Amino acid sequence: MYKTEIITKNGFDCNWSTLFIGRQFNLISALEVTNYAVKYLENNPNANNELMLELAWEQEEVKVDNILESITSDSSSEDMKREYHKWLYSTVKETYSHSSDEDIFEEIENIFSIFNTPENMYDFFRKVSDAFYYPHDSKNTIKELVEEFLETEKELIFK
Repeated sequence: MYKTEIITKNGFDCNWSTLFIGRQFNLISALEVTNYAVKYLENNPNANNELMLELAWEQEEVKVDNILESITSDSSSEDMKREYHKWLYSTVKETYSHSSDEDIFEEIENIFSIFNTPENMYDFFRKVSDAFYYPHDSKNTIKELVEEFLETEKELIFK
């Protein structure tokens, strides 16, 4: 599991939709959402949203998810896609930063699985697989492919 700091340390804002997507892919715990809600209310003492107040107390997985779904119900599909790409970028970047050359393929394979084999990762994953299994035939190293993927993801976030 991750913390919301993975998003903010990459220069992205974290909001209720970010939390919702993080929970959808089981990237963050319900406690992480509760902690975010408490900080949010501390920083916004005039916030008078019953659902946000409830999140500050709630830690049961299903209830947290239902409340987040209610809070984000008016978010556009573009907003949700942006939040999805923030998570994908941040998890790949974390892997890139903290994995050895030997372990990075396995970690990327894990991320591919966590995000339910997303279409936008197929080509990237195929190239990374080729670079891993046939390094002498590949035009790029895995690290170079990851850097290229991260650039593409960043463009999708700031679009």
